[in-house]
Amino acid sequence: MRVLFLFSDYVLHNSLLTEYVAARPQDAVAVVKIPLVLKGKGRRETAGRIVPQLSRRFAFGKVVEFLALLAIALVPKLLARGPVFRRLRATCGRLGLPFHRTENVMDEGALSFARDFAPDVIVSLCHQILKQPLIEIPRLGVVNVHPGVLPDFRGIQPYFWELSEGSEVAGATLHLIEDEQIDAGGVLGRTEFAVQAGWSVQLTYFLTIRSASALLPSCVAALEEGGLQPEAQDPESGAYFRWPDSAAFGRLRQRGHRLISLRQLIGILVGNFDAHVVQRSELCRAQERGAVG
Repeated sequence: MRVLFLFSDYVLHNSLLTEYVAARPQDAVAVVKIPLVLKGKGRRETAGRIVPQLSRRFAFGKVVEFLALLAIALVPKLLARGPVFRRLRATCGRLGLPFHRTENVMDEGALSFARDFAPDVIVSLCHQILKQPLIEIPRLGVVNVHPGVLPDFRGIQPYFWELSEGSEVAGATLHLIEDEQIDAGGVLGRTEFAVQAGWSVQLTYFLTIRSASALLPSCVAALEEGGLQPEAQDPESGAYFRWPDSAAFGRLRQRGHRLISLRQLIGILVGNFDAHVVQRSELCRAQERGAVG
């Protein structure tokens, strides 16, 4: 199998890549990294468009989060440990994986890289909308890793809204990208875990990606064997969430959560949450829906 990963530039995505390579060393893997910018826009123009949509507290919290992640990403270099926080390019270098960087996942450079690699499956965990010229490349389809439970939490930063809206569970959904609709393709598998008091949005995101990491290799294997039956989503169910506003941020704090916790970030670094238990992890199998992991 040949698998192409499309990643936003975010260090907590490392576990999805490293655990997949460890679980399926026989697969050929390549990576496209997309910085956190709008298509065809630089960082300054992207910030100019997005920041006005954010509440001041949320925007300030994201700045603190960025600085904390930037600082803690240096720790693995100093301690020679903590691969979870290595930069994506460095991780690909260590694993010997083909790597391509682009600010527009649909530009000709990215499309040429994808066509030349000729993937059987594309795995997407990025913020840009994929279009048909890319969707049509992989033989078995594009699998999107949605960091939230579908169809309940569609849209932007579902892991934030799961905490802000008081959901008792968080999780990840693996679904197909079949067209340019957002979070609408057939579901291939889900993971869920109980939300605990005092969790930060950052920790919830880390655990969400870790739970997806455990399910993804089985999902790709089942796709290869033809053993999955995508579960259609009801477009009328669930809700679509946009950027958090002040009211949402206030609800987050009232429920005892926060955007970022340095103590929890350090806990991630030293492995305190590696043994976290996922309550539900299953694929939508063709014959029957069987639990995995």
